[in-house]
Amino acid sequence: MADPSAGHKPATALKEFFFYVLLLVFAFAFFATVRNNGFWHPGDYLSLLKALRISQDWREVFVIAPMGTFQPLVNAVFYVEFSLFGDNPTGYYFSNIILHALNAYLVYRIVYTLLKNRTIAVMSGLLFVFAVGNYGKAVMVVSGTGDLLITLLTLMTLLLYFKNELEKEGRLNTVCFAGAVLFFLLSVLSKATSFSILGCILAFNVFFRVQTGRRVFGKSFLVVAGLAFVVLVAKFSLMREIPGATDLGVSGPAFIRRYGSYLVRMVFPIQASGLVSDSGPVVRFVYRMATEIRIITFLCILSYSVFGFLFGNRAIRFFIAWTYITVTPFCFFNFPSDWFNIRYLYLVSVGFVMILASGTALAAGLLYEKAWRRFIPYLVPLLFVFLSQFIIQHLDSNYERLAQEEHLDGLKTQFYREYRASGR
Repeated sequence: MADPSAGHKPATALKEFFFYVLLLVFAFAFFATVRNNGFWHPGDYLSLLKALRISQDWREVFVIAPMGTFQPLVNAVFYVEFSLFGDNPTGYYFSNIILHALNAYLVYRIVYTLLKNRTIAVMSGLLFVFAVGNYGKAVMVVSGTGDLLITLLTLMTLLLYFKNELEKEGRLNTVCFAGAVLFFLLSVLSKATSFSILGCILAFNVFFRVQTGRRVFGKSFLVVAGLAFVVLVAKFSLMREIPGATDLGVSGPAFIRRYGSYLVRMVFPIQASGLVSDSGPVVRFVYRMATEIRIITFLCILSYSVFGFLFGNRAIRFFIAWTYITVTPFCFFNFPSDWFNIRYLYLVSVGFVMILASGTALAAGLLYEKAWRRFIPYLVPLLFVFLSQFIIQHLDSNYERLAQEEHLDGLKTQFYREYRASGR
């Protein structure tokens, strides 16, 4: 008798591939305006200078990055991009969009792995590719490669860890666990993300302990935590100072204010900038009520978090925890001018899009007998997609202007002087 499962895996893999291609098409369409942008951020030229120096001495990969972080993997990836694209920014933006679509696919896979609901998983992936909750700023800057890459490694680590716990009984001798460890080690060579990954793993162990039948501090978690500790000690022993230590700010009121500001900006990202002054009267009218809107939004987020923890299923509770865990590291720092930069919400927004997708699908399910009214809940995520596109369009115009301003002249001159001297 023929095996009924024969051909199932290849067919499934083909469907998964086509779904990624669909996400990639959406990503290119959604970010079409950024493809002709130039290098507009100081970090772009600092990263280009780093890549240029790596081409002259490979040991530069391990030198502290210009932005003050130890990220040899990011340096290496950016060097590969530099070797391919040189001083043509279009290639870097294409690369960012491809990584962004891959991250959206991994969001879909993680949600499906935990929830086993294809509708919510697909909607989560689509909302993420449309930059809901983070508004695409990490995709729209050449030096955003680091943010996209660390998110990719984080999502791969968590996806493989979750699959190992749910499908492989948490064994340490599986391909899934080996992959989770590998991607975790690669992540610590990118940015300091141990807290977010360990926090999400711990939250998973708490909320899915009945399903897995294992302890919260199980052997898998202890292995990953032990590796994180060893790497942390090694990094501190190699670095003469802790990157960003001068920006640390741990005062209680400031910490809480940052928490609220980051969470609110996932829902209401409009702030005082050219985006407001250059927009129409409707946007300026809305911004005049920004304080009141932010207070109401924060109270709604807080209320939903409490409600979700009390009455939501384990997946919703986990993704609420994900949102709070992944935003925490940024709340300890006093960034001089952009501590509330929505670029930092890229990984955080994974929790937000899942909660939004889940709420939409469940609300539509309650109205399944109401003819056309069952589609009303989908207007909410659609509104966020339109908001995201509105923000992206205005950010794009602003970045095109920044690329021509004088504040980049010094770095631009330095880069092209070294670039021409290298014979490229």
